[in-house]
Formats: sequence, structure tokens, C-alpha cells
Amino acid sequence: MVDASLNESGLADTDLVEIVNEVWDAYLQQPDAQATDHEPVLDMRPITAAVSITGAWEGHVRVLVPAAAANDITGLMLAMEPDEVTDQDVTDAMGELINVVGGNLKNRGTQPAKLGLPVVATGKMLFPSTRETHRLAVGWQGKPDEPITFSVLHVHRDRPVTSRMA
Repeated sequence: MVDASLNESGLADTDLVEIVNEVWDAYLQQPDAQATDHEPVLDMRPITAAVSITGAWEGHVRVLVPAAAANDITGLMLAMEPDEVTDQDVTDAMGELINVVGGNLKNRGTQPAKLGLPVVATGKMLFPSTRETHRLAVGWQGKPDEPITFSVLHVHRDRPVTSRMA
């Protein structure tokens, strides 16, 4: 039996793929993102960007990007040479990347839906009480073993949230 809360977004399995390919073309002038089945072996400084969606369904859209790929993508998005890119530039570009992907997913999903503000951090952000329902790992510039991983995480309303008291 399929958990009904996983279908409430109205997103199809192909939506994430189509949106990432549109972003790769429009923002990065790259051919379609090449899906890979490699599990991410993230470096010590991966970049995570995420944005929340609330309304008819609740969840998050997250991307995990190896630091070198985040630097490359930032350079392409901001028309900068890789050695000119600063940490703030990476934060801005990764926030914009997830904002565009999240906004497009929000528009394709069940309405009404609102998009939150993007959050960017060094390291892997975790979202308790969520379940990954859509995932796309794409290789970056010939490095399929260092994928960029996009995920749609649905808030699992029936899952109890426990608090730890000291």
C-alpha cells in the first residue's frame, strides 16, 4: 500500500529530471544533465542548498553539490573565472539554483503552494521527519562518481517528532 502523503505533492517522477535539464540548459549552457547511479562520495566541504514548499503539501527541495562542482557552476552562472569565485558567490549561486528548481517544482505540484527562502550551508543538511520521494543524481563534467544530487523530501506528518530534554 502506497503512503498517501507521498502522492499529495502531485509531482511525477519525470518532473525533477525535466526541471534540472531545463536549468542546465538555461543557466549553465550545458547539455542535458546526465543521470548517474553513483552514490555521492562527497568531499569534506560539500555545499547543500535547500528550499521549503508549504501549502497543499509540505516538503523541501535539496541539492548536495561537491565543492569543486559548486565552484564550477558558480563561475558559469555568474560569468566568472573559477579563480575569481568567492565563498559568497557560491552561496548566492547555489541559493539561486535551488530557488529556480524549487520554484518550478512548486508550480508543477499540487496547489496552493508557497516557496520559502533558500538556505545554503557547508556540509549536509538533514531534515528530520521527512522522506525522500524523488531523487536525481547527475554527473558533472565527466565526473559521474562525484554526482550532484537533487532530492524532493516530503514531510511525513504521521512520523512522531521526538524532543530530547537534558
